[in-house]
Amino acid sequence: MPLDRRVGNYFDNSGSFLRRVARWSGPPSYATGGEAVTPATFGLGTIVVATFTPALDATGANPRVPIWNAATQKLQWFAPGGTEVAAATDLSAYSAGFEVIGQ
Repeated sequence: MPLDRRVGNYFDNSGSFLRRVARWSGPPSYATGGEAVTPATFGLGTIVVATFTPALDATGANPRVPIWNAATQKLQWFAPGGTEVAAATDLSAYSAGFEVIGQ
């Protein structure tokens, strides 16, 4: 697996990056293309990386995959087959862990 060290500092011992770790709950009515999630959402000026765990509902049987789209600054939700969740879908029963690193 190739490693691109041109992105970030690789080993950051400068303390120049901020890290946010918490849980994210889905929206009660999903908008096609995703929900707006800007760096300001996390108290940051820029996002270097945003990772989300698969989101599970109360049964744990119907996972959804939230992915932050850096180009649109939106959090998009996908079904296991890779298709985007349909518009107006209630995702409020789903929650995912996330880690956002930025400046």
